[in-house]
Amino acid sequence: EDAQYNPATAEVLIDGELSFEAEGIRMQSDNALFDMDDNLFSTKNSIYEFDVNGKRANGTADSMERNADGHFSLDGATYSACPPGDKSWYIRAKQLNLYPDEGIGTARNLSLIFKGVPLMVVPRFSFPIGPNRKTGFLAPILARGDNTGLELHIPWYWNIRPNLDATFVPRFTSKRGPQLQSEFRYLNRQGAWQIDHEYMNDRERNDKKRAFTQLQHRGRFGAFVTSEITASRVSDEDYFTDLGDSLQLASITHLDRRADLRFDRGSLSALARLQSYQTVDDDIPAEQRPYQRLPQLTARWETPKDELGVRASADAELVYFDRNNSINGSRFDMQPRVSLPFSGASWFVTPSASYRFSTYSLDGTEDELPSRQSRNLTTFSLDSGLFFDRATDDKGSVQTLEPRLFYLRVPFANQSQIPLFDSSELDFSISQLFRENRFSGADRIADANQISAALTSRLIDGEDGREVLRGSIGQIYYFDDRRVALEGSEIDTDDASDIVGELSAVLPSQWYARGQMQWNPDNSSTVRGSVLVSYRPDEDRIVNFAHRTVNTGSSAETEQLDFSMLWPIGNSLRVAGRWNFSLDADRSLESLLGIEYDSCCWAIRFAARRFIADDGGSHETNMYIQLVLKGLAPIGQNYGALLENAILGYRDQY
Repeated sequence: EDAQYNPATAEVLIDGELSFEAEGIRMQSDNALFDMDDNLFSTKNSIYEFDVNGKRANGTADSMERNADGHFSLDGATYSACPPGDKSWYIRAKQLNLYPDEGIGTARNLSLIFKGVPLMVVPRFSFPIGPNRKTGFLAPILARGDNTGLELHIPWYWNIRPNLDATFVPRFTSKRGPQLQSEFRYLNRQGAWQIDHEYMNDRERNDKKRAFTQLQHRGRFGAFVTSEITASRVSDEDYFTDLGDSLQLASITHLDRRADLRFDRGSLSALARLQSYQTVDDDIPAEQRPYQRLPQLTARWETPKDELGVRASADAELVYFDRNNSINGSRFDMQPRVSLPFSGASWFVTPSASYRFSTYSLDGTEDELPSRQSRNLTTFSLDSGLFFDRATDDKGSVQTLEPRLFYLRVPFANQSQIPLFDSSELDFSISQLFRENRFSGADRIADANQISAALTSRLIDGEDGREVLRGSIGQIYYFDDRRVALEGSEIDTDDASDIVGELSAVLPSQWYARGQMQWNPDNSSTVRGSVLVSYRPDEDRIVNFAHRTVNTGSSAETEQLDFSMLWPIGNSLRVAGRWNFSLDADRSLESLLGIEYDSCCWAIRFAARRFIADDGGSHETNMYIQLVLKGLAPIGQNYGALLENAILGYRDQY
């Protein structure tokens, strides 16, 4: 209404109502002083809106000032990320300072108001308005679990140095008492280091001291050497069952302790590893626990295709296996390999040959078992395939037909006296048709005189090049009995393997499907099978249905249904759920129900999850609640991470 300009100082004095707009700020005020040269101002009663690092904010102030550093100081102020006039949530403070360059705000005599209810009242407080780190309290977490009761987590973050920080989380549980969780992170020239530690005196177990510690590291030395360390220790076998919040944690039986040093340059790669385990489940017999590798050294060399087309490679391993009350010893394994690929536009033929030499030096063997053993085997394979295709429409869509034959010849070698350090039989699948060994590790090399036959067909869309359909089916035909077997296993005399197949399809109207099957033609039964059907028209609408069966006659035998979904109801409400049911045990393994209300500037999310505990019989129920005030940190448990693990295709937006 009235403005006076002083050309000597470039100051503008406003007397009366003012509307002001500049880059990143909009304001209405009574009385103001502007410094046009330095872009400074001060006002009296004001209503403001501004943009901080891409985030909108607004509020009111009895007085407001912008200083030479670009910082804002407000007295008798409010702050909110809600639209102007929306009082769903806001911060009210006697004094409020905002530092856009540092991405933080500080307040004195602050109240956090949500729907007219004060959620927090503190004399001094700082909060983020950008991505930068700062020392201070983080959003608290409220939770509930059957084994812990009601929980309150109060995280405190310590920004020690630019390359060092820590987080301390006092966790108060109504059933078991307090627990202290801590996390330290450190960056140096060798890489990133992280130490996590949890400790409590468990009231439910007569103040028993219980702890969990984990060290993690990833680093790089120069251009060709990387390092990785992971090491964990837990105080007792029931720790994860009593204090964890998921079936994955409760079912842990071994904790890995491993240090790796890798070299990778051109055609040469190498690994040096130290590896041991802590067996969490004391009921596992000593002879069934994994061996320690102290150490393991591996190397691989391969040459690119030369002008003659010959490809060569060599793999070598030296490892010492150690386990209490067991046969221990070292193993040296080496396998040079050569292949000569021939190919054309619609065919390929690749003959390959390899020689494998293994030698063992054993300790703790019985009298009839020699302490030194060796094995020599030569492997020959011939891989071949054809590619046929035909046009299916005038848009360039193509259907292919790809037959493939793979012949494998490995002579028999008696390996019954070689101990099983790290070998087991691999699951049978399409990829297994073209492997040269049906066992993992190097302690068992399968004899073979067989041919694998497979047929693959693909349908490729001519407009965008997507593979909308792929199906494969195959089987192995044996010319000799398989004489090499694991301990306690019988010799396989069948003339043919089970039939395996895979199918994946992109269906109309945003439907997707994939499945795989292992079929025994002798008794017309499914050995393994799985199918997934998914509907995902957009990120807010997801429906997944899966069925899985394992009928191998082992302890892993099961048949399960798995249903999960995410669906909006109206404009603001979303429901999520998962149900994993075991048909063979006739019980629910996991059930989850989540409800989310999303407004323009806040959201509240609640979930209840019930899952089988470690003993395989009783269920545990956990509750999750999270309040998201957009523009501030979420308050409560990580609802988004819970749903990302439970619902295929879900991505948290906060």
